[in-house]
Amino acid sequence: MKHSAISILLTVLFVVPICGQAFADEVWLKNGDRLTGKVVSLDAGTLVFKTSYAGDLSIKWEEVVNLKTDEPIKVVLGDETTAQGPVSPGDSGKVKVKAEQVAEPVAVDLANVKAINPKPPLRTNLRANVGFSMTDGNTDTQDIYADAEFMARTLQNRFTIGGLYKRSEDEDVKTEDKALGYMKYDHFFTKKWYAYANATGEQDEFKDLDLRATLGAGVGHQFIESDRTNLSLEAGLSYVDENYIIAEDNSFAAGRWGLKFDHFLLPKSLQYFLYHTGLQSIEDSEDLILFTQTGFRIPFYKNLNITAQFNWEYDKSPSPGKKESDYTYLLTFGYLWSN
Repeated sequence: MKHSAISILLTVLFVVPICGQAFADEVWLKNGDRLTGKVVSLDAGTLVFKTSYAGDLSIKWEEVVNLKTDEPIKVVLGDETTAQGPVSPGDSGKVKVKAEQVAEPVAVDLANVKAINPKPPLRTNLRANVGFSMTDGNTDTQDIYADAEFMARTLQNRFTIGGLYKRSEDEDVKTEDKALGYMKYDHFFTKKWYAYANATGEQDEFKDLDLRATLGAGVGHQFIESDRTNLSLEAGLSYVDENYIIAEDNSFAAGRWGLKFDHFLLPKSLQYFLYHTGLQSIEDSEDLILFTQTGFRIPFYKNLNITAQFNWEYDKSPSPGKKESDYTYLLTFGYLWSN
């Protein structure tokens, strides 16, 4: 019995206070109820409040008349300003936030609170296009083109992966076979400025290119980022390694620049886009590579669209016997999705 009494005493002295500290926040409701628990978050007008007796409760924010927290929380107001600190009860319809950067608690209207402890938003975009043509009879040709890109974006990070493939045949004889893949990571250290790291791999049999691989890093500036318009510019350094099927292999360090622009000329009806990258060797001015995609997208049903596109590829020092420029004119059907 003596040991049981000691165990109970220890439980009362240590376990109970710990539990109390874990659920020490309080919420007052319009109907007079006063709940004890832990403020988790507020989003889209719903407060998530964790309790020891009923788990997570979803409470309409309009039903809350006062609030208290023992630990700092992040409060986002309607004008997107934020305050972070413990919250204490205030006068009619208000609470006080004790932020570290100010001496006195700041009074905040509950009706003006937009979010509490908001999760970093995750936005994703998926774009895919495909074009195909075939003739049979006096001529026998086949042309296939496809490209795709996926992007995931949080407040501070952006991941991009994509690629394209093109193949043509004439009388069952291959006349074009090209593939390109790329990936890129951007880290935003301010709202507009970011650092990036990227890698690409390209193969083109009819340019004598077995594999051109590039690795690079640099900085970029996101001038505009919205549903209607996006514009960014980048500059950095890259290492380029070219392996040819017949010609002598080559590698060099290069300066890299990039431009990405798209804009709905007519909202949700007609979009213009221009994507351009360039690589200029810092060792030999003859090693210059340019790649441009430009055109128009026309949404016609939900997430489906028609794209009229022009691609230009330029290599100032191609493999012997090969031309510097390649031009591709495309009409494709595509899918464009974003959340």
